[in-house]
Amino acid sequence: MKKLLALFALLIAVPAMAQDYYGLQEYGLRKNTTRVEFYGGIVLPEDNWNKNGYDLGTTGWTAGIGFTRNLVSFFGIGLDGNYTQLGDGEKDTAGNYYRTGVATGLVTGRVSFFPSQATRLYVPFGIGLAHTFVRQKLNNGGHAPTVDGTDLASMLGAGLEFDLDDSMIFGVEARYYYIKTADEVKSTFGRGHYHHYNVMLKLGCRF
Repeated sequence: MKKLLALFALLIAVPAMAQDYYGLQEYGLRKNTTRVEFYGGIVLPEDNWNKNGYDLGTTGWTAGIGFTRNLVSFFGIGLDGNYTQLGDGEKDTAGNYYRTGVATGLVTGRVSFFPSQATRLYVPFGIGLAHTFVRQKLNNGGHAPTVDGTDLASMLGAGLEFDLDDSMIFGVEARYYYIKTADEVKSTFGRGHYHHYNVMLKLGCRF
């Protein structure tokens, strides 16, 4: 009987010692943790952003970085920086075309669903500033003076993410951006605002 109890105690102790040695992988979100995420993908502008005969850009690319602090497991706040480069607009009869870029800096929030699971749905949102520039590229290789300005921006999205291990995260995210155009851009192209969609892959870590 004593040998049987000793064997039972040994069987319990071995997994416990292995757990202490190798550590447990902790999936899911925890409060008071910080996340850093890098993402990139494509941008889809509204109707190729046409206005008053100007084609100001087509499908292009986007990239950015975000920092989020989880206040509780299902909600966090943070900062997000993004750059979006629209594809070149159609050339006019003289061979000139427009190229548009947008840089945004937002204060963000995030609501996560199923925060204790390794696979989660979430909704990001944010508000901040956007700097928009539109440059006309000339057929001789030069460019006309750039039209640019800074004004308000807002964002709303949806995402799906997976824990690769206890610190790395991979996911896919879609965002809708609403940009208010600054006076210089508005007066030149006749647009008080515009919007675009970003579809991105992301890779992040938490600590």
